[in-house]
Amino acid sequence: MKKTTTDFDILIVGGGLVGLTVALACAQAGFSLGVIDISEPSEQLADSHDGRASAIATASFRMMRALGVADALVEGEDTHAGPINQILVSDGQAGQAPSPLNLFFDSAQISEANDGEPLGYMVENRRMRHALHTQTKKQDGITWIAPAQVSDIEASDDKTTITFDDGKTLSAALLVAADGRNSFVRQHAKIGVTAWPCNQKAIVTTVEHELPHNGIAHELFLPAGPFAILPLTGNRASIVWTETPRAADAAMALDDDQFAAELARRFGDFLGWVKPVAPRWCYPLSFQHAKTYVGDRLVLVGDAAHAIHPIAGQGFNMGLRDAAALAEILVQARAEGRDLGGEFTLAQFESWRKFDNTALTHACDVFNKLFSNNIGPLKHARRIGLSVVDKLPPVRQFFMKEASGQVGDLPPLLRGEAYT
Repeated sequence: MKKTTTDFDILIVGGGLVGLTVALACAQAGFSLGVIDISEPSEQLADSHDGRASAIATASFRMMRALGVADALVEGEDTHAGPINQILVSDGQAGQAPSPLNLFFDSAQISEANDGEPLGYMVENRRMRHALHTQTKKQDGITWIAPAQVSDIEASDDKTTITFDDGKTLSAALLVAADGRNSFVRQHAKIGVTAWPCNQKAIVTTVEHELPHNGIAHELFLPAGPFAILPLTGNRASIVWTETPRAADAAMALDDDQFAAELARRFGDFLGWVKPVAPRWCYPLSFQHAKTYVGDRLVLVGDAAHAIHPIAGQGFNMGLRDAAALAEILVQARAEGRDLGGEFTLAQFESWRKFDNTALTHACDVFNKLFSNNIGPLKHARRIGLSVVDKLPPVRQFFMKEASGQVGDLPPLLRGEAYT
């Protein structure tokens, strides 16, 4: 049989956090990759590009260590990864003390399963992006193709070919769509999505506070949506403040002093004084799930496949698990002499990832609807529910293991095992 000639083993459309993680994972395994993005890397590395921070589950952070990304997050004697040692989940009203019926997670309670690590780490997206770019530059198997606009995609029996708007083409055995929730690649492949709005927006900023947070994350459920205080390095926290679209727009229109006062009213004084130290961003929230994760020589990962509410901080982790699973499946396919973009290979990926992602997507939707309201009987029931779970150690430990990514069939990278 004549061997097919391609420019790369794998082409990735989308050079964001998930796309670069896929590239690093597959390059470490020995594959050649082209990473295509619509913008210059310098644009993505600008501090103004993304004001969010991500909760990286313990298993996901082990993967980052295996890929060398965790080391790239260290600067001098300091690291940009802040440990999440404990999580306090409570219910309340803005400007009032939270209900005493709450749920408390402590990493010490699953220290054996977590090898003494915290429940996860908080990393600002801009820091993670810099670390990923640093590592991709060290990999000879990764070629950046940016800025570049894809205009057409054609899959044949033995390869897929991408055409750019300038008429140039590139080919590979497999195309990975990591180009976000509005994925051009997914739409071109005519893969539909199931989508529904949250009727919420998230305001994101970073605050400095007077007292140390000790690595405790707070998730306060208010009637309009959750208000999350997530521990960053130093006496800083990432704020994810969920509101109705109208209220969020009104908050964004406040001047700096008014915004700081409104934020402090929700934050409280348990960490002393608090003040915003970064610009504020506002993002509409919705759920979206692709009806299939695969097409002709095509696989969807990250937000191109699934986009969820930030309520549990699992969106980025879902994409990282996609990356780890895809890398392992491709390694196995190569070892068995199978086509990287063949139907059997892609079916394995969908089988491995879709059930878990579907379950988590709908669970986050249910939790958001359950807690984002002010219905009296439901409010009392959920507070009692939090308290009951808090008093059941086996249930509490299961949720902690799930949140830290320790449940299920983990590919090698999520166990911290590098390919080289």
